[in-house]
Amino acid sequence: MRMQAYISSPNPDSVITHIADQGFCIVENFLDSVTVSSLAAEAIDLQTKSELKLAGIGRENHALNAEIRGDSIYWLDAAQATAAQQIYFKQMEQLRLSLNQSLYLGLFGLESHLAVYPAGAFYKRHLDCFANADQTKPQRKISCIVYLNQYWQADDGGELRLYLNTENAEQESYLDIAPLSGRAVIFLSDSFYHEVLPARRERMSLTGWFFTRPQGF
Repeated sequence: MRMQAYISSPNPDSVITHIADQGFCIVENFLDSVTVSSLAAEAIDLQTKSELKLAGIGRENHALNAEIRGDSIYWLDAAQATAAQQIYFKQMEQLRLSLNQSLYLGLFGLESHLAVYPAGAFYKRHLDCFANADQTKPQRKISCIVYLNQYWQADDGGELRLYLNTENAEQESYLDIAPLSGRAVIFLSDSFYHEVLPARRERMSLTGWFFTRPQGF
């Protein structure tokens, strides 16, 4: 099944339509090339200074497992954001407001991290938020991955494999999305399993998750 997934710019109406109709969209030019270049340089600098930390799995029982994921990450702090990070946070706030206004999602928080995958690293199939998670705690509702890879070629690999909902599990389909510079993939956190395929070169991204408020608040 071929879905109309790609849009050429972060137009709020187009993003809303895609999220409402199919739960995900792929946005070209989510961030401009200058901002992407600056964020990529920041990620490399953090890596050089050994400020990136090996990423773990699980929120309650956090653990390292190289057989599941092999990236290193750096959590962003909006209060200490660089100029490039401020542009990212502004874009994400506009997205949050648009989603809340049109889809009544109740998004109120954002957490974000830079991620660097060395050549050959991967992140096996996973879900960002489970539907039966503890609703007394903030829950991830929308995932947004922005890619920082300049001059990425088709044979570099490193695609995001987004598993699409189908009626017949035996005929499950997926969409492989190249991690091209400035491209964003936005999707419902509790609805789409996904994985990062190995790349032949270092791969960088900036991922953010919007939260909903806990029940009772």
